[in-house]
Amino acid sequence: MTRIQDKIFQIRNLLVCIVCHAIYVTAANDIKAKIVDLLWKGDNQEVLKFPPHYDLDGGKTDIFCDMYVTSFDDVNEADMDFTISLLLHLEWTDMRLQKDLQSLDFEEVELDSKSVGSLWTPDVFFPNEKEASYHNIMSPNRMFRLTKKCILNYTVRLTLKLSCVMRLHSYPFDKQTCRLHLESFGYDAQQINLHWSKENQPIGMNITSLPQFEVVGHAYDNFFSDHRIRGNYSTLSAQFDFRRNIGYYVVQMYIPTLLIVMLSWVSFWLNVNSVPGRVTLGVLSVLTISTQSSSVNASLPRVSYTKAIDIWMATCLVFVFAALIEFAIANVLTRKGSHKGIIMKKLIKLAKEVREKALMRNNQGVMASSDPDGLRHRGSVSSDETNGNKKETVVKMDAGVTLQKQRSELEDKPAFEKGMLYAMYCDVASRILFPLVFAIFNVVYWVHYIQILNY
Repeated sequence: MTRIQDKIFQIRNLLVCIVCHAIYVTAANDIKAKIVDLLWKGDNQEVLKFPPHYDLDGGKTDIFCDMYVTSFDDVNEADMDFTISLLLHLEWTDMRLQKDLQSLDFEEVELDSKSVGSLWTPDVFFPNEKEASYHNIMSPNRMFRLTKKCILNYTVRLTLKLSCVMRLHSYPFDKQTCRLHLESFGYDAQQINLHWSKENQPIGMNITSLPQFEVVGHAYDNFFSDHRIRGNYSTLSAQFDFRRNIGYYVVQMYIPTLLIVMLSWVSFWLNVNSVPGRVTLGVLSVLTISTQSSSVNASLPRVSYTKAIDIWMATCLVFVFAALIEFAIANVLTRKGSHKGIIMKKLIKLAKEVREKALMRNNQGVMASSDPDGLRHRGSVSSDETNGNKKETVVKMDAGVTLQKQRSELEDKPAFEKGMLYAMYCDVASRILFPLVFAIFNVVYWVHYIQILNY
């Protein structure tokens, strides 16, 4: 019997709760319906069309604003803009409703956009906006809240693409500051004043990182904008600070170009006579660096100043080009003293010697010299084959006979070996100097720009 009574008691309480809730909902709906009727009746048509204090001399409407950032969708340095989604909250007081609201028993009531219809809302806009849109899925994301103290709260969800002037001198070690400006379009500062909410943080967000950026801070300000035609307007400004993540650029840009520069140094370890291999390696390195630099700048605006990535790419290009020039110098040194490296003067001298030998053969081994010292050269040559030297008999006019050394065909050999030695010295020096200079450049480059990034 006791159990049955307990169940009856529970069912009775449940029915009481349901009835009370139904009464509360009905009362709330009745209040909402009454408020809507009050707003739409003829006496309140000015509430639907004009801001408070519009008909008063010197009357100003103070509008308090705060926002909650739901996401940063994109920060685009190519177009110099950023996309942001936010909830914008505006609050103002309209004492014209006080007379009608005094008779109603409520603290606050929420009204959707369909119920309110064309109730006056601040005509704010974003001066640096490129594109903007309301959210209408599944219904328009707009809401009014009305309190008994005649305070109107208007909340709307927006997605904005805003222009952002970026400084890319330190790209990709840069930090960017983008701003959101908000002001009234049709009412100047004499009629509407915009203020940030009196709360400690009128700008709220729960976002700390993006794919390429980190949100390192935000700030807010208000000021007056003076337009030459429109006049003086109250303006709110929200500032967002972004710091670029360099991980992507290190993997996709810096490490590949670093490896290409190091690859060009392989030619210093190849034989000097490996002309095809060294030329191919040098030319491919130059072309690869040039292609990499072009692909980097393809996604950036055409600015007239030098960026940090430009300094890196230009330096890498200089190093791979210098490696190719070093091979050209070493190749010229190897041919020094050989017939491959003779100049025009040696060509003329060689042609003269060939002509003289031809005349000697035609005169059956005797060739008369026209030297001013009166020597006569005979074609019968006394050969001393020791050490590979040849001697010719020279008969003087006074019957004196001497022996002179004929030019040896191997006299060029010491000069050729000397050129090869110089070329080897050039390669050995390059093996040390190129990595050393490039390492010094890397230390200076990375220390400087990391300090800028962390400043």
